[in-house]
Amino acid sequence: MLVWVARVSAVGAWAVLSVAIVWAFGLGGGTRQPLTTLDTLGRIGIGLLWLRVAALWAAKAVRMWTRRKRRRVSLSKDTGPLRFRVPLTFDAAPWVWVRLAAVLLLLPLAAALPGALNAMDGGEDVRALKNAGAVLSTATVVGVTDAEGVEDADGVLTHYDSDLELVLPDGSRITAWGADTAEEPRADDRVQVLWAPSAPQLGPLVRTSDLSQHVDTGTTIGGMRLFLLLFFGLFFVCFVVPLSVAAGADQLHDLAWRPLAQTAVPVLATVLFLWIRPLLTGIGIGGPESVLTAVFGGFAIPLLLLYLGLAVRALLD
Repeated sequence: MLVWVARVSAVGAWAVLSVAIVWAFGLGGGTRQPLTTLDTLGRIGIGLLWLRVAALWAAKAVRMWTRRKRRRVSLSKDTGPLRFRVPLTFDAAPWVWVRLAAVLLLLPLAAALPGALNAMDGGEDVRALKNAGAVLSTATVVGVTDAEGVEDADGVLTHYDSDLELVLPDGSRITAWGADTAEEPRADDRVQVLWAPSAPQLGPLVRTSDLSQHVDTGTTIGGMRLFLLLFFGLFFVCFVVPLSVAAGADQLHDLAWRPLAQTAVPVLATVLFLWIRPLLTGIGIGGPESVLTAVFGGFAIPLLLLYLGLAVRALLD
């Protein structure tokens, strides 16, 4: 019974987390928080991971208790080498590689997930406008105040920062404080503006980046998130796959039923989920620096180290 609890909870966790991760990875920039469904799926998936580990520990306790009564039990129906088993059993070598492939396919997506969520979020100003019903308009500049060029660390001019008085297509006037433009703004220039008609007190947003992404609620997989996916995917393929193959199906299967080693999986999953949960709920998000670590390697490095460690453990056994 405990064996099947562990198996079913593992499959359930993979299925739930796969749906959540793939869904979150493709969210458009116009998506509004809170993302209640994704938050719920994440909690369910992690709960199933903990259920699997609990079942493994319980099964180990049962084995230890029965051994004291001089009876031997095993998590497997067959204690022979995996390569000699019937291929359609869960413990056969082909199933071990299928399970490993399923996990490894999900890891690059999970590693790139903070980047996708950060792109969807857009920052504090964008988040507030989206929640107030942001629309994208093209406005005409009728006044420019305090225009100043902004240079990078090498002294190269990157953009201009200024306060712009704008006229929207409906004739209404609005002021964009701290507007960023690629060229020095002048009267009669036309600029892209993100604003919320229902909350004019939030002010409009003028940026050098494409603001249309923040009103797009469709699926988005390009840009930085695709780069991160391919980059992290290459890392897992180059490092985790060779060690796992070298360890062999027998050792990987044995490691999958060791409760101490497997406890690291839900522990890390819980920590990483709590790290990015503010991006799902829209509550408690700090400045951009609070998520940049997660975006550029903060997720990938712990995941890579965890599965490298598990592969090395299986290889050395």
